[in-house]
Amino acid sequence: MSRFMNYAIQLAQMVDGQTGINPPVGSVVVKDGRIVGLGAHLKKGDKHAEVQALDMAGENAKDATIYVSLEPCTHHGSTPPCVNKIIEFGIRKVIYAVKDTTLASKGDEILKEAGIEVEFQFNENAAELYKDFFTAKRNSIPELTVKVSSSLDGKQATDSDESKWITNKEVKEDVYKLRHEHDAVLTGRKTIDADDPLYTTRVQDGKHPIRVILSKSGQIDFEQQLFADTASPIWIYTENENLKNQSNDKHIEIICLEKCDSTAILKDLYQRGIGKLLVEAGPNVTSQFLQSHHLDELILYLAPKLIGGSGKHQFYKTDQVIDLPEATQFEIVYSKLINQNLKLKLRKK
Repeated sequence: MSRFMNYAIQLAQMVDGQTGINPPVGSVVVKDGRIVGLGAHLKKGDKHAEVQALDMAGENAKDATIYVSLEPCTHHGSTPPCVNKIIEFGIRKVIYAVKDTTLASKGDEILKEAGIEVEFQFNENAAELYKDFFTAKRNSIPELTVKVSSSLDGKQATDSDESKWITNKEVKEDVYKLRHEHDAVLTGRKTIDADDPLYTTRVQDGKHPIRVILSKSGQIDFEQQLFADTASPIWIYTENENLKNQSNDKHIEIICLEKCDSTAILKDLYQRGIGKLLVEAGPNVTSQFLQSHHLDELILYLAPKLIGGSGKHQFYKTDQVIDLPEATQFEIVYSKLINQNLKLKLRKK
């Protein structure tokens, strides 16, 4: 694998989580063995990675090779097709790491017809980066991650509602980074009432996610500190039309749906430009999204302690007992020890 392709993929990985419903893409222009341009897609509506790299290369792009983490786009969106720009700049060869299965037309054919050599150079790391994006785009639903912090016996709090601190402060710092990597974080009204959280990203130059609150009843206490914080917008999903009359704050938007189930909320969020959603909530909301067919990842932080009790705050609950053959199966794709707390990243089988 070319080191120039690795650079392009690294650029894409660096901007993952800040491009909304667009894919994170990196690009490098090389001529005579020297990098003459590089770029990354920084946010939705901004120049694509290939355009940034070509603009930097300028006249040096003629007869050069461009490396791209994802097959160059062929459609008109908020910006023109990247294949047009590649042809315009006189690129000799295009090398990309992942085929874009969501494109209406094939970039390979357009580029080859223009006399440009094209090479598909598959890279597993790049493929992993785009796997959930392709599914999200086809279904018009954000990439969905559910995060849970609990004891070894699956408790998010004791039966007397005590929850600080089950996991340690180092885990909290890791969660801040997780929020930075997502467009929005979703929680339930009961979690706001119990914990009075802010759901911000307390890392240097961190990106604050949009705060999304689910309250079907619309019983919101606007005196909680979250609602006075303007670090990022707050969207409240409810089935109660009357809630619209209870807040005039410009950073708070009330979104009324006929039915606030997980699919309806996810589809509406995608239409609003949310490409990656983190669910960070109590047992009821967590269970709702864990049962969703749209779940991509479960990130589980486990503290080495047993809480016991009745299981009032068990992180996963269902109305019916699930037979073992029907139980949802996961595979562990990543694990890390964080000062005696265990971080597990899991995906549905």
